Amino acid sequence: MKRRTFTAALTASLGTLLTGAAHAETYPSKPIRIILPFAAGSPTDALARVISGPLSKRLGQAVIIDNKPGATGMLGAEFVAKAPADGYTLLFGTNTTQVANKYFFKSMPYDGEKDFAPVVIVGGVPHALVVNPSLPVNSVQELIQYAKSKPGAVSFPYANSTTRITGATFSVMTQTKLVGIPYKSYGQAVTELLGGQTQMMFIDFTTGLQHIRSGKLKVLAITPDRSSKLPGVPAMREVLPGFEIGNWNGLFAPAGTPTDVVERIHRDVVAVLAMPDVQQQIDGTGYELMKQMSPSDFAKYIAAESIHYGKLAKSAGIEPE
Repeated sequence: MKRRTFTAALTASLGTLLTGAAHAETYPSKPIRIILPFAAGSPTDALARVISGPLSKRLGQAVIIDNKPGATGMLGAEFVAKAPADGYTLLFGTNTTQVANKYFFKSMPYDGEKDFAPVVIVGGVPHALVVNPSLPVNSVQELIQYAKSKPGAVSFPYANSTTRITGATFSVMTQTKLVGIPYKSYGQAVTELLGGQTQMMFIDFTTGLQHIRSGKLKVLAITPDRSSKLPGVPAMREVLPGFEIGNWNGLFAPAGTPTDVVERIHRDVVAVLAMPDVQQQIDGTGYELMKQMSPSDFAKYIAAESIHYGKLAKSAGIEPE
């Protein structure tokens, strides 16, 4: 009996391995959809479209960007979490969808770590601490002093988890009473800042660089690191030790996707990111390529980021709603 049970188990295991191998050998045999959980024209959307064309050529199948915005990325992420684990439906996720959202919402329709197989990290976009030019400050320290002298007079707009947590963390770390004002869209938040209805913001490079270079916004610092795009501007952690908040994105497959398929996509995306013309286009979006890591190391990176964001949310006094 034991021998027959062992033989049956062995046969089943071999069958699973052979099925996975066969899948990997024929993959992809049809178009691949990359679900973009934010609106068309958003910074994440722009980056995804830079790599979709070259990736399609390498895979020999159409790579379709499918925008499913809503609920700070949760609608699109949920769609992929519940999709077949066959490598034909992928998520272009971010630190918002995979990590930060769970610290802002009591009820989540998916688990950012358990329901996905990390495939490849793509890029990160620096954020700049900017102020409306009407604010009489020219450095982070001057902003802190100004905010302390006028409690409640300095406000920051937010429309996603990153802009909210950066503003709230800055307020806590500097012991200033900043006022966070929520907006339904990122574009609206930026418009209000430009118009002077709010005074400061941690704005992503894809949106902020044009306004900084035109003089419509005044830049004080960058997080997480200095950038050649804004030479001479200090990193936040240089002037406020311990302030390290970054924004990243990458491709994710539903949990349970065959390892060989995940590795195939990983290899081809890494090859695309190594192309000089692709790197030039990514640079033009304001994003910066991040150091590559294996899918398993990407998973470890996400786990560490989850702990980091949890600490930030707690210290900033952010409660899930």
